[in-house]
Amino acid sequence: MNILGIDYGLKNVGFAIGEQVTNNCSTFFSEKYKNKKELIKKIKHLISEWDIKTIVIGLPLNMDNSESEMCLEVRDFSKKLGDVIDIKINFVDEKLTTYEAKQILKNLKRSKREIEKNNHGLAAKLIVDTYLSEKN
Repeated sequence: MNILGIDYGLKNVGFAIGEQVTNNCSTFFSEKYKNKKELIKKIKHLISEWDIKTIVIGLPLNMDNSESEMCLEVRDFSKKLGDVIDIKINFVDEKLTTYEAKQILKNLKRSKREIEKNNHGLAAKLIVDTYLSEKN
C-alpha cells in the first residue's frame, strides 16, 4: 500500500512516496507551487500515478507540543484537499524535520542550493518514516 507524505509549506512542498508493506520510502522530491489549486492538482496526479492509499501530512507542532500558527495553515489546506479526494489524511508531528533534513544534506556535503532545493522532500521522507515506525 503506497503512502504519500507531504511536508507542506507556504511556497514549497515536499513529497515522499512510501510503501507500507516494505516499510520503505525511497522516492522524495520538493516543488514550488503558485496556489493551493495548483498544489491540489499535483497531489491528485501523484495519487493516481502512484496508486496512493494513505496520505500523511506533517503537523508542525511547537516544542511543547502545542499547535503552531502553521498548524492552522496545514489543517486548512488538509481540509481543502480532503474535500476533493477520497483518501484519509493522517497527521504526524513533524517538529524539526526540516532542520533534520538540512543537517543530513549538510553532512552529505550538499551545496546550499541543493539543500534549499531538496530539504522539503527529505523532510517529507522523514514524515513518512515516522508514520511507518508508529504503525509498527
